[in-house]
Amino acid sequence: PIITGLSFMPAKKQSKKTPTAASFEEATTELEEITKRLEQEPPSLESLLSDFERGQELLKYCQRTLKSAKERLEVLEAELDEQPSADTDPDPADQSDLISDDDVRLF
Repeated sequence: PIITGLSFMPAKKQSKKTPTAASFEEATTELEEITKRLEQEPPSLESLLSDFERGQELLKYCQRTLKSAKERLEVLEAELDEQPSADTDPDPADQSDLISDDDVRLF
């Protein structure tokens, strides 16, 4: 009997989605390890491709993390620029009219 509608092509390999990284530092460490492996002769084409794909994921994660950090710093800097600084002392030359002859000076 002839069976129609069935495909005998191999099923696609289910991709196991590995979490990108727990932190930026872990991602950069793993990227360094992958780079070292890629610099050496890989044991197989499959491992080469796997390492390359993982490296691309980690690189994108690191780039997004750095972009986010840069944006946060820019927001913080803008907020600091908008606030008058209470820590800065006025110019001592401007205080000359505030000091009277009756003030006691220790130094």
